[in-house]
Amino acid sequence: MKKKWAKFGVIALSSVLAASTVMGLAGCGKGGKDTELGDDGRPIPDGTITNITFWGYGDENEVDVFTELVAQFNEEYKDTIKVKYEPQPSDGYNESITTALQSSRAKVDVLYIPDAGFKRYAANGYLEPLDDYLANSKEVVVEEMWETSINRYKYDIETTTQDGPNAHYWGIPKDIGPTVIFYNETYFNTAGVKVISVATEDLDKFNSGSADSRGTTKAQYGIEGTVQEKGYFIDGKGQKWFNNQIPMSWDECVALSTLVQEAVRAQQGLNNIYGYYTEWWFNYGWSVGGDCIEYVPSDDPAYNGGYYDFTLMDPTPNYIVKDEYQGTLKINGHDYKAGEIIEWGDKVANPGASNKDKTIRQEVLGQVEAGNLNVLPSQRDAFVEFVRIGQSSDKVVDNGLYGYGICPAPSSIGSDADKTRQFQNGGIAMLVDGRWNVVNFRKVLGEYPGKPTKNGYEWDVAPLPMYKTYYEEGDNIPAGKSVGDIKVHGIEAGHSGSMALSINANSKKKNAAWLLCEYIGGEKGQTAQSKSGFAIPSQIKLANDNDIFLQTDRNPRNSRAFLRAAEYEKAGDWWYLADKLWIDDWAGVLNGSVRNGTKTLTEFEQSREYLGTWDKLKTYTKK
Repeated sequence: MKKKWAKFGVIALSSVLAASTVMGLAGCGKGGKDTELGDDGRPIPDGTITNITFWGYGDENEVDVFTELVAQFNEEYKDTIKVKYEPQPSDGYNESITTALQSSRAKVDVLYIPDAGFKRYAANGYLEPLDDYLANSKEVVVEEMWETSINRYKYDIETTTQDGPNAHYWGIPKDIGPTVIFYNETYFNTAGVKVISVATEDLDKFNSGSADSRGTTKAQYGIEGTVQEKGYFIDGKGQKWFNNQIPMSWDECVALSTLVQEAVRAQQGLNNIYGYYTEWWFNYGWSVGGDCIEYVPSDDPAYNGGYYDFTLMDPTPNYIVKDEYQGTLKINGHDYKAGEIIEWGDKVANPGASNKDKTIRQEVLGQVEAGNLNVLPSQRDAFVEFVRIGQSSDKVVDNGLYGYGICPAPSSIGSDADKTRQFQNGGIAMLVDGRWNVVNFRKVLGEYPGKPTKNGYEWDVAPLPMYKTYYEEGDNIPAGKSVGDIKVHGIEAGHSGSMALSINANSKKKNAAWLLCEYIGGEKGQTAQSKSGFAIPSQIKLANDNDIFLQTDRNPRNSRAFLRAAEYEKAGDWWYLADKLWIDDWAGVLNGSVRNGTKTLTEFEQSREYLGTWDKLKTYTKK
């Protein structure tokens, strides 16, 4: 999936103020005196104070953290800079910053920019490129940060790609919030499921007698048989186990969710408790190499080099190089190695064709015949699985396939806050959501393992499900493999949330503004956010520090799941183009009629909202 990061750009929809070169370090300007920086990047006192304004938003905990951070910054720079922190309402924030950025009078110098909108803001000339500042910074070093976060804010507004010749950094990460499964371990116990915590790379040692990350050995757990690379399994004695460091397969996720749901409902005499909840299809589609749009190069003079195809329901199979393949496999002139999925543009022979007419390149099919590629489900197959996860068991999802009945309907969830409230109240056993929930879950459910609050329970986190199948009795099992070992797999996938710290291009005090960005994005700011629980440090070294982030003595004990996710999780589809206009209509039908069970996927594909997406996508690249 590496190549996809560079693929999706944004086509400017209105007058673009191109910034083909980085504007160097700012000096004095009209409307205020900036802080002069020395060769060490520190301000040079001259007897004056530079006043800057900082906008952000968040819950009470985040506002408290940033109020204290700004106070510390002001104390450190009391002879040169003073920051006024003005928290904004989260509702209408995008509209507020758009208005502020359009003004020639800079009402704000430093502000949060969501990953969903930064390309549009950059293309319209509203943001200051930060390359020169980063090049001179010792506090914020690109090479020491999560690639999935810092590169999210790198963009060439001329080529509309991430890696174009004039790509600049238009912000630095304030935070990164990977998504994982939050699970109710008390409910697992009710269902007779015991939890272990063993990473894939530690399975051999665990099977040989070493303790897992919770300090317990296989013998002490009483596990019978070899523990294999499964998220949920049943041992030789019939005991059920959940390994919170290994992703479940799609089937394991459904089986465990069903088991826990039935057990807790029976115990409590209630029918409104569910085993699972997710509202995102990303980890399903991306796990098998699918996506919702793909770029089609074209010589058509109507377009600027190509256009986007709407591939949310693409039925073509996906392909992955087998793990045992040695060397490099070349497909359509591109190189692939073991464990890499063949890109859409390399597998499809006629990318401009309609979904029903698309065919697979003969060289891909030849490599399957040669035994070098495994076949994965299509994006459509993955999307069907996602909808079945969220659909009731009496509703037809697609071609005779019914829902699994393990998720509450979106109509019963309500707002984003309602889903976390349902998890807190015990209405959902497993919730897919982001790191930002940790602060509140600690307060409501319990901060320390073994010490839940009065109305809380034991809880922890685990990786998102991924596509996997296993060898079964009767299969042609190769040497070195056994029944229960992985037969075919996709990749770990999912999305993360992130917010940038950016500088208003109209600010007259950019040096001072950068020092605040650097302070928040550097070790001091990242440590403060992480210790409070709601964020992962942007610096990988800090993220692996037990005192700063991992905090294995506090819930969630398995915080390494967030670090693993930070390595591969990327921005959602809202990041791909300049705006979400191409998403809004079909997503409304999907999250309404389809997931609430009043429309099948076939009816969804025939809907005006779905069919109209192709024409909308083509407007983004039309000349």
